[in-house]
Amino acid sequence: MKIGIVSECFDPTLNGVTVSIHAFEDILEKNNEIYILAPETSGFTDTQSNIFRYPSSTLFGPKDYPIAFPIFAPSITKRAKALGLDIIHAQHSLGMLSAMGRHLADDLDIPIVHTYHTLLEEYVHWKIGSPIGKWFVKRRSTDFCNQCDQIVTPSEAMKKIILGYGVKTPIETIPTGIDLSEFQNPFSRDELFQQWGVPKGKKLLLYLSRVAKEKNLDFLLEVIKRLVKSRNDFHLILVGGGKELPIYQKKVSQMGLDHAITFTDKQEKEKANRFFGAADIFVFPSTSETQGIVISEAMAAGMPAVAVNKMGPSNIIKDQVDGYLCDLNLDQFIGRIESLLNDDNLRLKLGAAARENAKEYSKEASASKMEKLYERTIANYHCS
Repeated sequence: MKIGIVSECFDPTLNGVTVSIHAFEDILEKNNEIYILAPETSGFTDTQSNIFRYPSSTLFGPKDYPIAFPIFAPSITKRAKALGLDIIHAQHSLGMLSAMGRHLADDLDIPIVHTYHTLLEEYVHWKIGSPIGKWFVKRRSTDFCNQCDQIVTPSEAMKKIILGYGVKTPIETIPTGIDLSEFQNPFSRDELFQQWGVPKGKKLLLYLSRVAKEKNLDFLLEVIKRLVKSRNDFHLILVGGGKELPIYQKKVSQMGLDHAITFTDKQEKEKANRFFGAADIFVFPSTSETQGIVISEAMAAGMPAVAVNKMGPSNIIKDQVDGYLCDLNLDQFIGRIESLLNDDNLRLKLGAAARENAKEYSKEASASKMEKLYERTIANYHCS
């Protein structure tokens, strides 16, 4: 098959969508031709010849999320049309590249698949007011889904949500797979101390994701604030960047938590992976993750996770078997962390189960499901 991946973000931006694209591409390209249509990023040059970059601008958003303007590059779309694609796979429901992908599928008379990666309404920060913004996002994303031939969600929780929006297109759940071998070379405690000043001799909690309000980080900071009142045998490492990083660094200082928390800023994927397994417990307060890939990555490194029982994490963690799922309740979240801090045998037992259960999320297993979905969608499209 010749597969066209259309995405509003790609390298060098590191997020769940980019990770997902690479995870599927690594396996699918062995038997198929993969082409990626994405925004160009100033100062970044691709090493692969299968990537088509569209002119973009960062005037309307964060610098690491350039917005593509395909209308200014019809020659690139013309080249894409000449590839003889069999199917389009759109990674977003909003954006000009996504709309272009929809039209490209129509022009080529081929099916389009869409993965609903993100709970978009949770990320709306429009000045016109969140109720209006949320309504608009739901309406536009639902319309886009209903113009596609097949929808993929990374979790059952997300599938239920978009069914509630009114999506009528068939939906299949396929989690983003991970490369299990990437999480077996953790940093040593000496390396963490030398590079980031992480104190030795303490149990380490790890948060690895973007530093942003929508990740519910204020909840996590309150957890740490309460924990330090009764114990000093732990330290939190916050791995991630984002425009709100300075805001949270200031908050930590104002809360008097500098001694208990280390920020590392954004790390390249290979380096970020080495934090998994270097710590003892993965903590994840987000309530809007469609899958929570980082949780399966932590599990692959043998780390038990403590997460809020919402969305993606609820489909990955087996509560009290390989980690803990909590209500959005400070006392409960703190209690689960303390149970792991206090009992090494329990922590190791849950960590071993996590490593074993992470095999369900290997990229080979997920890519096989996606390949079969493509084949089925193409066959159904041409039979209808």
